[in-house]
Amino acid sequence: MASVLITGKTDIFSGERLEALAAENTVVIAGRGAEYKGKTRGIHAYDAQPTDDSFSQLFDVYSFDAVWYVSGYSDGGDGMFGESSMLECALREAQKSRVEKFILLSTVNSLNFTSEFSGDGDETEPKYPDSGVFGAVGTEQLASFFAKSTGLRVITVRLPYIADGLNDRNFLGKVFRSMLDKDAVKFPYGREDRLDIMSASDLCDLLLQITGETDDESGAYPAVSGYIHTYGEFEDILRGLMPKISVEYENRPCDIRWQDYPYELRVKYGFVPLYDVFESLGELFERFKNEIYQPKESFLSKAKRALGGRVLKYFELAVFFLLAEVIAHYTSDSVYFRFVDVRLAFIVIMATVHGMGVGIIASVLEGIVLVLQYSRLGVSGSLLFYNIENWIPFVIYLMAGTIPGHIRDKATEELKFARQEYDLLSNKYLFLSKAYYGAVQNKGEFKRQILGFKDSFGKIFDAVQKLDDQLPQRIFLEGLRVMEDIMENRTVAIYTVDSWQRFGRLVACSGGILSRLSMSLPLEKYSKMYDEVKKGGVYKNTSLDADSPMYACGVFRDGSAVLMILIWEASPEQYGAHYTNIFRILCGLVQTSFLRALEYEQLRQDQTTVAGTRAVTPERLEQLIEVQEEMRAAGAAEYMLLRFTDTDAARLSEQLSGMVRASDTLGIGSDGRVYLLLTQVTEQNFGIVGKRLDDRNIGYEIAEKVGG
Repeated sequence: MASVLITGKTDIFSGERLEALAAENTVVIAGRGAEYKGKTRGIHAYDAQPTDDSFSQLFDVYSFDAVWYVSGYSDGGDGMFGESSMLECALREAQKSRVEKFILLSTVNSLNFTSEFSGDGDETEPKYPDSGVFGAVGTEQLASFFAKSTGLRVITVRLPYIADGLNDRNFLGKVFRSMLDKDAVKFPYGREDRLDIMSASDLCDLLLQITGETDDESGAYPAVSGYIHTYGEFEDILRGLMPKISVEYENRPCDIRWQDYPYELRVKYGFVPLYDVFESLGELFERFKNEIYQPKESFLSKAKRALGGRVLKYFELAVFFLLAEVIAHYTSDSVYFRFVDVRLAFIVIMATVHGMGVGIIASVLEGIVLVLQYSRLGVSGSLLFYNIENWIPFVIYLMAGTIPGHIRDKATEELKFARQEYDLLSNKYLFLSKAYYGAVQNKGEFKRQILGFKDSFGKIFDAVQKLDDQLPQRIFLEGLRVMEDIMENRTVAIYTVDSWQRFGRLVACSGGILSRLSMSLPLEKYSKMYDEVKKGGVYKNTSLDADSPMYACGVFRDGSAVLMILIWEASPEQYGAHYTNIFRILCGLVQTSFLRALEYEQLRQDQTTVAGTRAVTPERLEQLIEVQEEMRAAGAAEYMLLRFTDTDAARLSEQLSGMVRASDTLGIGSDGRVYLLLTQVTEQNFGIVGKRLDDRNIGYEIAEKVGG
């Protein structure tokens, strides 16, 4: 389980992808407008960019294993405003908080350049086709410089386009939206140029594998999907989805140094891309259209929504202006309205309700009406202008429109400022509240990890207790269970190695693979694996040879291998060095317990065997049969029990010398008869043992149990 911080261009990950990441990890998203509306507890979203003061507080709350910085140039982007500042701030915070790893998600477009050579044959500075490519190279150089100067491990992953059917902000989502809105798409390069799209699922697997790897150094790696396609193939598939679309190519220079397969990432991190996005484009398009896409809003709808409040305001102005004029016209002869100016009341009401702007307009309208009335009385324009007494009504109208309007606007601005201040404080304390509850949740999660995580001290201590046994055969069973539990793998097998170091004999294995494994493993056939095991190291099947196990480790006594523990299959996330280290530790625990049990058995050999024979006592035979029965019940092993007609244990010991394996046991039963316990033997492969006994005329019968 890892704790990761995703920042930068966070919208490259959809909510569905974040939930898949948070199934086994703690995911924190920090970016401008970052939000998560789902209910998954392992996801925390904060509206904070690396340049914000609140960003550094996240490192005080969470203990991040890695920071994933998504460059604005990734997934075909043109960069973000202040990209260099944000990247530098994120790097500094990661270095200051001693984050183990910083992963920069860049773009393969940074490899889009041409090299020129001088007259002396020396290579000059690379030539980039546009400023976007140059900007992407700049972010990578900044990260590389920071890694060299501070020692922070920075892994740069150059990504192609990313596909996620439920994300309308990535390259594929923009293509789908353009198809549905405009019936047209535009591609930056030519029809014959290569187009690579990696699935978001493969990307997350890769990032988790890089995060979990402990034995790596800073570096830059190109990531590809492993499938080669062109823009022309992409166009053909899109035309199959929507035949009437038009396709335009900008034909920009494309000199990207493509790789056919991510070999470096496979060797370093065990990354194996699984999905060819081109095979599922139809399904992704249908999901986008049905679950994400909403038709583009028309210009008329936008205008109506934007002007709705303003239109209503001016509509009210016009209606009340006409109403005031009608009232003034019909009440001009009334004695009561000689003391009430309806027009002045109209101006005051408009200014008080809608502010100074509307108040001035109302004053101007009433001023025009006043001018018209003066003209009806025969007052000329020059007389109206030069006679200052005639200005008084106009001044009063303007004052009535401006003073109440100014008071109203001032109150509105104060209220608006108070709301902004409240929102600022609210957001600040909401951020702190979320951070606090995140810290509380982390405390509980860390406690559970300490007590129950697969490589925690609690788990290791539990494994040591289970392996603390005096019977070597029981250590096989308990060792198998411990391996399956902590390694989270059900393809574990334990082999004993003979004294000649030629064969491995299967003694226990996971139940699901018992029928598929050979009971005898010729070590000469697996020389590459065994040579690594003999050195005391862990063999790792980096070439993915189908006939060899994925992991192998030995248990040694006096310099010679006595046991081999194999893991035959492993999932991609189990290819890292972290997994290898856990395997090595557990094999060391098995070795310590097994050797201690062998030494204890040698010390008690006189008490566990019958004098003058190789046969064990009835008590020891009962213990061995009980262990084998547990293994059979768990599907880890098989066994057969033979009962001899001869009751002389000494004579049988001499006759069977050299005939039976070291893993088989001769013993005296509680009924006084002599028994032979054959491990990993069934009726199907019993023929060889039976023939040997028949050739020496040794009488026997197959028994279900001692005395039965």
